[in-house]
Amino acid sequence: MTAVQPTTMMSGRYQRAFTIAVVVLVAGWHLAGAGGQLLDYRPAYGSFAFQGAMWLVMALAITAGSVLVLRGAPGWRAAWVVAVIALAASTAAAAASPAGQMLAVNWAWGSAGWTGVLVLLRRRFAELAWFLAAEALAILGVQAWDGLNRADLAGFLALLAWSTGGQVAVAAGVRALDLAAGQAATAAAGEHAARERAATAQIIRVARHARWLALQESAVPLVAELAAGTADPGDAQVRVRCAVQAARLRRLLAEGDEVAGSLVHELHASADMAERRGVAVEIETAGALPQVPGPARRVITDAAIAILTAARSQARITLAVVAAGIAVSFVADTGAVVPLPAAGEGVAIEQQQDGGMFWAEARWNSR
Repeated sequence: MTAVQPTTMMSGRYQRAFTIAVVVLVAGWHLAGAGGQLLDYRPAYGSFAFQGAMWLVMALAITAGSVLVLRGAPGWRAAWVVAVIALAASTAAAAASPAGQMLAVNWAWGSAGWTGVLVLLRRRFAELAWFLAAEALAILGVQAWDGLNRADLAGFLALLAWSTGGQVAVAAGVRALDLAAGQAATAAAGEHAARERAATAQIIRVARHARWLALQESAVPLVAELAAGTADPGDAQVRVRCAVQAARLRRLLAEGDEVAGSLVHELHASADMAERRGVAVEIETAGALPQVPGPARRVITDAAIAILTAARSQARITLAVVAAGIAVSFVADTGAVVPLPAAGEGVAIEQQQDGGMFWAEARWNSR
């Protein structure tokens, strides 16, 4: 699992939980709060059927808004269509209420505001503010049309503070919880990444130590033979053995699993010993090379060491990007076929001898 996945999962889980909580709140308010008020003041309405129809329209708007937000953050068109429907139903219900009792019997103001909170919750806060302001102005306009006095205005302001204040507080609270969830997810991701880096560093250290021990098993006996005089430095076979071990040691020192272009760097280190013998080595790259895993790099550089050790005067190494990985081509005047190491770790090796020139290709496939 990458460090990004815990962050996305945790933040998304919290946000969905908050969204469900708001859906339950809005639906509960419309059913119990607005529905109860509608039934309590049934005799006061000039047309209870019309009020019931507006309540159903609002219920449908809340249902549509709940589906939208549970599927993800809705686009501005869908969100505002639902919000405008709720606003229109609220204004119509208020206009059809008894003039002198409009503030007391108007059930729709709260439901429309909560519907706006539902669909505009994760959009810009200014959009919710504009919606709530438009709703308040619509109710005030209906009240002014019916005849507005000082007591009515005081009642309007009190209801505005009670209703809109609660809706704004819930919206702000959910945004704060979203922010806290995101911070917690980021902290968890950072901790996960730190543990992953530590584990990777340990794996790399153990692997490098194992390769160092393997190199000692082959290099120490050769050094001991040279020191004891049982191996003649003038012998061509001894010089080849020395060149191979020196190249492997340089390759080990050049390895860096976290360094971009590690394969090119290690090939240059492997070519150093051949250049010291007077072999002209050219290393060319074509395209932006992908990062090759350490085990695959070692297969390729083992092949390079074998070919460069056998080269007489010239060698060329070309690295090119292929469809699903990288191809490393070798051309050298070895004069004879070079025994190459076994392929593996996703690396396939082909070779061909043409007169005194030897050609090989190591192709790594990431799939």
